[in-house]
Amino acid sequence: MVNTLVPITAADIATDEDGRPYAGTFRPVVHEWDGWTCADCIVCGADARCADCPECTAFAFPYPPHWARDRQPGEPERGIEAFGGPGGMSAGRQLVDDGGDWVLIEHNRDAAATARAAGHWVVEADIRTLDPRHPALRGTCRFHGSPPCQTLSDAGKRSGWSSAEVIQLQRVMWTASEVLGCLVVEDLCSLYGGPHHYHGDVIDGMEDHPDADGWGELCGGGTLPPCMTPDAFRAWAASVVTDDRTALMAEMLLWPMCLIQIGAPLVSITMEQSANLLRQTPALAEAIQSEITSADGIGWAWCSWQVADAAHFGAATHRERAWMVATRYEQPRYADHVDEEEAAREMWAHVLRRTGRLPDWTPELARRIEPYQGRPALPVVTVADALNLPATWWADTRGKRRVNPLTGQALGGGSFPLDRVGPCVTAPWYGIKFRPAHVPQGEGTVKIELPDLGALVGFPRDYPWTYIPTRAGARGIRNLAQMMADGVSVFIAAAISAAVQGTDWYEPVTGYQVMLYRLDTKPAVAVPVMFPEPVSRNLLCLLFAPRTPIPASTRSPAV
Repeated sequence: MVNTLVPITAADIATDEDGRPYAGTFRPVVHEWDGWTCADCIVCGADARCADCPECTAFAFPYPPHWARDRQPGEPERGIEAFGGPGGMSAGRQLVDDGGDWVLIEHNRDAAATARAAGHWVVEADIRTLDPRHPALRGTCRFHGSPPCQTLSDAGKRSGWSSAEVIQLQRVMWTASEVLGCLVVEDLCSLYGGPHHYHGDVIDGMEDHPDADGWGELCGGGTLPPCMTPDAFRAWAASVVTDDRTALMAEMLLWPMCLIQIGAPLVSITMEQSANLLRQTPALAEAIQSEITSADGIGWAWCSWQVADAAHFGAATHRERAWMVATRYEQPRYADHVDEEEAAREMWAHVLRRTGRLPDWTPELARRIEPYQGRPALPVVTVADALNLPATWWADTRGKRRVNPLTGQALGGGSFPLDRVGPCVTAPWYGIKFRPAHVPQGEGTVKIELPDLGALVGFPRDYPWTYIPTRAGARGIRNLAQMMADGVSVFIAAAISAAVQGTDWYEPVTGYQVMLYRLDTKPAVAVPVMFPEPVSRNLLCLLFAPRTPIPASTRSPAV
């Protein structure tokens, strides 16, 4: 089997699938493949499994060997998850659809090892080294991506906020459907030396061509052939930004369009990214949306953008992220419509205050996903509820800080009460300490355990977090905490996954929340703690007294 790119400089004349020669030096950039699949395999023809067949394994590598054969009706839907991380999106997906057949692509070795330990097929590689036109991917039905957010998030250097870079990257992404072979046009005859442009008008200087005013045998509509390799498209995107991680946003168009171009029955694309993608760089979101829904793109039926908080879907900590949901043929489950102008003014209120007008390029916000569909919100879970700690206690995430004499609060933040939904988990939380309210800031003695840190994000406490030591004795505590902080919250992952596949999210996630945070039973709080000052017996009794759980029906709705 040949699995290499056709050289653009080849001397032979390039022809299309009908044998018609292209004009001039044009040669489509395709992935040459001799058509071999598992159906031609002698070993599998003798009833062997693809996993036991060296030929199928080599053909499909680095994807599952059974992807060497065509997907049959009724078989699990195949999906690719780019930037899969430790598997948060996959864990949420499994709550609503445990029959999917997914492959995760992840570069970080610890995250890849964690997702693999959780039972997922993981391709551990830099996604830019993979060709999305691999013939084993022809059966892909779903695509999800969670591109790195460091250049967009508030915690990073915000290089992705540069308006000059955003405009340039937006222009690159606007051309994706044309250069990657997904643009449907009225007339292809100019590719064969004919007189018409892509949209049917006559090319200057060819008015005397015999087919200028009619329809010749070389005239006809169709899909433009690809004229740029994935590597060339990636290099182009990287050339207009100062940080390669920003250019990785282009993968969110590159992969779906290449999959469509090779004939994959792709029907949904979902994406998770920093909320700042919408709030600070909406032009990038607009470029992706326009390429997905417009007639000059791939012309899908639905593509919505919104900012959603995991706490609104049951998590014990906030985690606001931008979410995109796109479907090919019809609107997704939980589709909802809102006032676009009101949504835009709310999303970009900070721009309105500063400039008096909305940004020049923004995605449409009239469509969104509303998984509740009028049902009661899941119970609010406080950090105290999630960790079975006294509601009167506080958490310190940044050690001992100087105190503002006017407010009595620690300077620089880093402390919060446990009687509410917690802030977004970050990597330094591995050193968090808890304390009663009367204990000075930074002097708590109760530390958080890593399984509990993962639970605050939404991961099961027995999730197989994995660290591969780089030196003898290294425990990788911060590395593990960073994975938890970077991971997609299981709660909202389930809601978004259910919008495009699987069963309804509400019942399984309600049960998962009860199990994860033990909402059905709250035993007596018994936390060993050494107080820095004497504490009365009455106070100790108050701190360690059993707490009666609040019935779900009386809990406040999530905000």
